[in-house]
Amino acid sequence: MKDRLVYQIVCAVSFVLSLLPFRVIFWLAKQAGNLCYFLMPKRRKIALDNIRAALGENLSKRQQRHLARTSFQNISLSLVELFMIDKIRKESARLFQWRGRENFEHAFAQGRGLILTVSHAGSWELLGILPYLTPHPVSVVVKEIRNPYLNHRINNLRRKMNLVPIPKQGSAREVLKRLKNNECVGVLLDQWAGGEGAWLDFFNRPTSTTTIPARLAKKTGCLLVPAYCLRNPKGSYTIQVEPAVELPNADVPDWENVVTQRLSDLLERQIRANPEQWIWTHRRWKAKPQTLRE
Repeated sequence: MKDRLVYQIVCAVSFVLSLLPFRVIFWLAKQAGNLCYFLMPKRRKIALDNIRAALGENLSKRQQRHLARTSFQNISLSLVELFMIDKIRKESARLFQWRGRENFEHAFAQGRGLILTVSHAGSWELLGILPYLTPHPVSVVVKEIRNPYLNHRINNLRRKMNLVPIPKQGSAREVLKRLKNNECVGVLLDQWAGGEGAWLDFFNRPTSTTTIPARLAKKTGCLLVPAYCLRNPKGSYTIQVEPAVELPNADVPDWENVVTQRLSDLLERQIRANPEQWIWTHRRWKAKPQTLRE
């Protein structure tokens, strides 16, 4: 009953928001982010601790608090944007611009499939609009949320962008099949990977990072292409696609970690350029598990 009630409330709020102009929707989303900043002390502390450790030497206490609050706003905006996808699709030609589209097209032209290394930077859900804006098939590996009604609704919203969600549990076979068909599969790079990850540097601090993109590229020959959807000040978006990250020669020791570190460094550079557009509330750095690979 609780899950169904939450789902119905979300649907009702989404309907009301859909009747409003974009500028009002986004203003309300930012205010919701501000409210969460004050009402979620645990997440606020995580964000401030992360910002202090990663960027603290360059920011005053006031700037750190401001960055944490804008990070909450970014999360709220990202959720609202997905639920507003019908309005956004109708104005996609106006709202989206490209930087590096040639990298995206070049990767498909190789005919080997591509892994899009994505993150919680900018409007991460709206990066899923790629298959709506282009003729190329794109899917993404997603972690299912606990509320089954919301989980179903969110995946249907993703499908409205022509994006195919692949449940993370048991995703390997489906991902391999799509890469073999020269399709694009998005894989998150910026989450704590636990005991399955490699212990690599991120903002000069060691943390567990998934090596799945590197291993898939080695196994299938697909390309590794970092991509982001960044917000612009006046309400538009820039889809930024980087050149493919090449794999080193087979005889390079620890090649898996070398490639993953390159991907992490590119993501760090993007976050440093737009720190307010990353999810600082995530516990990206934790104590090293005993099972973690060096």
